[in-house]
Amino acid sequence: MSKRARSTVPQFRIRVPAKVVDKLRGKRILLSLSNSDDSPFVRTVTIGNDVAFSLGTDDTTIAEARQANALDHLRRLFEMTQASPVNLSHKDLVALSGTAYQLYTEIHGRNPGEPSDWAYHKAFHRAALEGRIKNPPAAVLMPNEAAAAIEQFGTIDNLTEAVNALPVGQYDALEDRFGPIGDWVLIRHRIHLAGSDRHRFLRLIGTAALDAGWQLRRNAEGDYSPDPKAQRFPAIETVRAVQPKITISGLLESWWKEAKATGRAESTYSTYKQAIDRLTKHLGHDDAGRVSEDDMLGFKDARLKVVSAKTLKDGDLPGIRSVFGWAVDNRKLAANPADAIKVKSEKKIRSRPKGFTDQEASALFEACRAYAKKPKEDGKTAAAKKWAPLIAAYTGSRIAEVLQLRKEDIRNEAGHHVFDLNPLAGSIKTGTFRLVPIHPHLIELGLLRFVADSGDGPLFAKGSYKRVLDFVRTVVTDKRVQPNHAWRHRLKTIARNLRFDPRVVDAIQGHAPRTSGEDYGDVSVIAMAHVINDIPRIANAG
Repeated sequence: MSKRARSTVPQFRIRVPAKVVDKLRGKRILLSLSNSDDSPFVRTVTIGNDVAFSLGTDDTTIAEARQANALDHLRRLFEMTQASPVNLSHKDLVALSGTAYQLYTEIHGRNPGEPSDWAYHKAFHRAALEGRIKNPPAAVLMPNEAAAAIEQFGTIDNLTEAVNALPVGQYDALEDRFGPIGDWVLIRHRIHLAGSDRHRFLRLIGTAALDAGWQLRRNAEGDYSPDPKAQRFPAIETVRAVQPKITISGLLESWWKEAKATGRAESTYSTYKQAIDRLTKHLGHDDAGRVSEDDMLGFKDARLKVVSAKTLKDGDLPGIRSVFGWAVDNRKLAANPADAIKVKSEKKIRSRPKGFTDQEASALFEACRAYAKKPKEDGKTAAAKKWAPLIAAYTGSRIAEVLQLRKEDIRNEAGHHVFDLNPLAGSIKTGTFRLVPIHPHLIELGLLRFVADSGDGPLFAKGSYKRVLDFVRTVVTDKRVQPNHAWRHRLKTIARNLRFDPRVVDAIQGHAPRTSGEDYGDVSVIAMAHVINDIPRIANAG
């Protein structure tokens, strides 16, 4: 957005790409930019070397939303302009015209205004459809044509008679009246309609707009009963031109089928699926072939309004890039649109240790020891809050891996009680099991008794990760430390202070060897037990 001198109202401005500017120069485009929490905001702009207009508000939140909507619509226009024209069936065209009906009702359905405004608006619709007038004003969604209608037809008292008095079939006014709305619909769905279908399409758009006008007039008069005519439109998903040949979600499943066979973790699929779901929701479709670089840039802009650059870079992009990259490698797509996104790394500012301090560790350890099941709380959820942080304190394990432990995963090996952190129980980041000895302090606190009293299968409730995190956050409130990860950092710090063998510590925590030399040989349970037993007890923790 940009600001003009002596104005607090920001402007929208975008340069039209050189590859389409000559095709679009002089074309008038209808923009409907309001959101559900915004009043109707409609603009008609003329395409030149750029597109610029006032966003109509000094409220930054509303202006940013309108800016994002305008960017999305114009990027769709630029993409559509380069596509090949398509011919559509009559049913497809009727389905598309339903988008115009829906647009009217979405904008005005809650506040339809005055019945007379809709009467004048409909008069121009009907007169244009029936060829009774020449050069009618363009229908730009807003029923504010009373003055023009009175001049053309007279007052509302004899409006119907005045329109009927004009001979039918004199003029072809469909383009003048319904062209902008028709273009809005086509741009929305990225359909470059063949010229031979345009006249028929605009007539259907006009009929849909007229039907919407009747319904909104009834709404304005206090009648909100369902409109039977709204049911006449086929679902937009049935339109051949908007049916995806290759779906984004389908690519994800194909990628996962191959990735799963190579040992990728289920948690990776879950993370990637969340990112893909966010992308398809933003796009408003699931068609992989329609995703352009501009779409991806629009997704980036939208995500950065609600998440940090780090979250976008590390949370959304790896999955999206991988899925589209797999599609390119397997010749399902020609290019990876996600390659257009470049996110600069944020400068990291650290103002405290990554791990828990001694005071935080002690407070959290005591809170876990003392935790008692709340009324109506699931017993396995309470157990997760009590034991998962205690186990992490003496193993440096990932909380998610601890929460997957089953009764059979606590056993004896080489004379030591061990945790068997195993991918058979759930997702293990490395995909490899590891046996980690149990610290004597955990045994003294009753861990083995808890396991013996538990039923077969998982010791903790599925989906308790967030509940454990929230519980830890009630004790350690410093937002600069990660509640479920700080034990891993703390154990590494302790290990360095006590000069433990780094290879043994890495094996305990599930970290890969740093060199090929370190990868020679195995780290035995006996070697790990020497390290585990030498980890100091948490101070003031009994």
